[in-house]
Amino acid sequence: KLLYTGITRCIEQLFFVETSGSIAGDAAVRWLTTAPGKQQTPQRNALATRNNIHDIESMAFTSDEFLSNGLDNAEMASLADVSLESALTALDRAIWCFQEAGNSPFAAKARTHRRSIQLRLDLGSKCDGMSVNDKTVVEMGIAQMMASLVKEGLLFEVLNVYRSASPFLSLYTKEELERRFISKIEFRANERNIHC
Repeated sequence: KLLYTGITRCIEQLFFVETSGSIAGDAAVRWLTTAPGKQQTPQRNALATRNNIHDIESMAFTSDEFLSNGLDNAEMASLADVSLESALTALDRAIWCFQEAGNSPFAAKARTHRRSIQLRLDLGSKCDGMSVNDKTVVEMGIAQMMASLVKEGLLFEVLNVYRSASPFLSLYTKEELERRFISKIEFRANERNIHC
């Protein structure tokens, strides 16, 4: 009777804490944290999430709330009027939230975005008197970062890296990137602005 009352009176969150492990408790957790129709695979449509009771901060949010908070922080890092330092901080929070939510793909995307922001910061502090070899090394790093960003679907960040990296790129590299890639991303960006 007390369990029924506790469950039916719960408004937002209900915590079950097992003081010692049991087969029945493990079965209940598996059933509650697995989406209907899916076997042994936690999904978004599950009735409950598993929490670590030793980490009070992570118990404040469900995995969906962590995911939502992570998306908010990742979106904030992408805003044009946010400083690069603030973007790094927002992405650090986003990565933590995605990890707490157990969403590895979003955490990987946020890590790539963070590395890109850090590269842009580093490029801003590079001196103009670089040797040809130094510029070649920087150009290779830029190319690898742009490839990672494309792989993660962060095309607007590719534009930001390109703009920050232009002084370090050879004339041939700039022309080829502009002709084959950057112009297409900018066209899509302008197309999207027209339809919005």
